[in-house]
Amino acid sequence: MTLTTEQKQELINKLSTPWGSVHLLCDGSRIDLVVEPCKGLKYRVTTYVNGHWKGEWIDGSKSFPEQKFLNKSTRPLVKKADLEKMEKTAGKRLFKKMCAEDSYWTKTITLYNPSWASGKSAINHLCKVCDSIQVVTEETV
Repeated sequence: MTLTTEQKQELINKLSTPWGSVHLLCDGSRIDLVVEPCKGLKYRVTTYVNGHWKGEWIDGSKSFPEQKFLNKSTRPLVKKADLEKMEKTAGKRLFKKMCAEDSYWTKTITLYNPSWASGKSAINHLCKVCDSIQVVTEETV
């Protein structure tokens, strides 16, 4: 069961105010999206899986089923500017050889963030990764 356009818009509207919250049942897991203060007067939408989130889910080197509900970000280990500086210093041929031998220069880091910039991005992500989504109401609980 997927969400209709009207349901998605209603959920996004609920998550557009401070301290707004939405409770969903996604692929058998209860997902709570709560708008919480982040820094100063900024608010972000935090994802709770089955009522909580664990710090170990953030690390992308380990695999947890809860990570599919979180905000995935992949970044290079070495900045592009540092790569260009190293290539210029070592020379193109040597740098290509170093990259082929050592994966450090091309390695990436994957992190899973429990917070989202907006409710729209959180809802759209859940619609993309989940097979079934249901809105949990107080009557259902």
